[in-house]
Amino acid sequence: MSAKIISFATQKGGSGKSTMLMLTAAAFHNRTGKKVLVIDCDPQKSVKDIYKAENQESGNDSYDVIAYNWNQPKPEVNFQKTLAIAEKKFDLIFLDAPGKVEGKEVYFSILISDIVVVPLVASALDIKATIRFLRTIPVVKEVKEKQGFSLEVFGVINKKDNTVEHQRLVELAGIGGLQVFDSSLSNLVRYKRGISTIHDITDPKLREDEFNTYFEEFRKKCKV
Repeated sequence: MSAKIISFATQKGGSGKSTMLMLTAAAFHNRTGKKVLVIDCDPQKSVKDIYKAENQESGNDSYDVIAYNWNQPKPEVNFQKTLAIAEKKFDLIFLDAPGKVEGKEVYFSILISDIVVVPLVASALDIKATIRFLRTIPVVKEVKEKQGFSLEVFGVINKKDNTVEHQRLVELAGIGGLQVFDSSLSNLVRYKRGISTIHDITDPKLREDEFNTYFEEFRKKCKV
């Protein structure tokens, strides 16, 4: 059975995409027996930088991270080769997708994915960018369906606070097939401080912890 490929994607910076991915990957790495790989396709290479910093000392038990450079000849072909090797070694592959819709990189990242996870942030600019991004999804879905594959798209409300703007985010459900999580992640300092390729953000035994609620829904909806 090949690895499940899950892309974290959005068009606008500052949504917490890379942070959410790292927190999720660390939880899978620490709480399950799955072999986890993160492919950092974002030009900022945030995941790869943290991985390198944490693994300067030997003996650290982190999930695996590789950075992929799209500025090379035949990037799609080489990416397919990279994935073919990775799928034999790993159970779960997370992609930190590039942050612009216009480039072929994000299109291809979604095309090879089984699931797309979109952080939803309640600001006018973020909502507008998210709608624009979600409207590109049906084109990719159609291509995948012709190849005999499906694509699921999930939205996770991120950086949630007590403002009424967050009520607007549930209205995005259905655009591009988006399914919105019941759980959400608040705008807490611990998420910024706790990003790691090694350590879990919280004790999984704390049932009321919002991250644990999110993680359990993630596992259930994504079937991982």
